[in-house]
Amino acid sequence: MRDRGKWRWLACLAVLAAGCDGQDADRLARIGRMAVDKLQAQTGTDPGPGPDSLQSIRGGLGEFALDAKVSARLRWDKQLEGATIQVGAVGGGAVKLSGTVPGIEARQRAVQLANSTSGVTKVIDELTEAGGR
Repeated sequence: MRDRGKWRWLACLAVLAAGCDGQDADRLARIGRMAVDKLQAQTGTDPGPGPDSLQSIRGGLGEFALDAKVSARLRWDKQLEGATIQVGAVGGGAVKLSGTVPGIEARQRAVQLANSTSGVTKVIDELTEAGGR
């Protein structure tokens, strides 16, 4: 049971891979494999083909909720530092962005990231800019 907990952090890699292009996903997969190899070498454990294995996580990428994918991308973007953005799935691939961003550039970046996330068909922009619109 303790070994399973060691592999849960790999789910974070899967979230980061959501919405990335093929090259980004391949790079993240390579990084994940290297991390697993190092962890296995240090701990002497092998997760095997069980539910917590890397293949299991990789195969379930599409199962993450659309709003979670968009939220993860927005949360990790340096240009959106200081923004408080809530993401809600509206249905049919649409997401609604609400909250406050520092300025117009951050607003545009948030909408662009949401639009470019795999599975998003429409972005409803209800963001407000700090000290303004």
